[in-house]
Amino acid sequence: MYNRIIGYSMNIDDKLEALKSIKQVEEPPFLLTRIKQQIENLYEVEVPVRWKWAFASTAILIIALNITLLVSPEEKTIDNNVTEVVTAMQMTSSNSLYND
Repeated sequence: MYNRIIGYSMNIDDKLEALKSIKQVEEPPFLLTRIKQQIENLYEVEVPVRWKWAFASTAILIIALNITLLVSPEEKTIDNNVTEVVTAMQMTSSNSLYND
């Protein structure tokens, strides 16, 4: 088994030696400027108008919903709202951990 390990390490040494013969490749002129230009072009993309309208209408809808929930009739207090949610979800209002 020791011979296998030594033979394997010698094989790796040969492969590592072959890597030393690799030489640096010359890059084409203006390659870096072309890459930078492509990256800058990504930031100049305009958001479609349809997305802007969808975002604006959704934001207005959420704000309107929040306002209607905050300005609720005076007959329903926060405690009544919480009790209504607890009953609708069939939750218990006690703090008992094991439902004793």
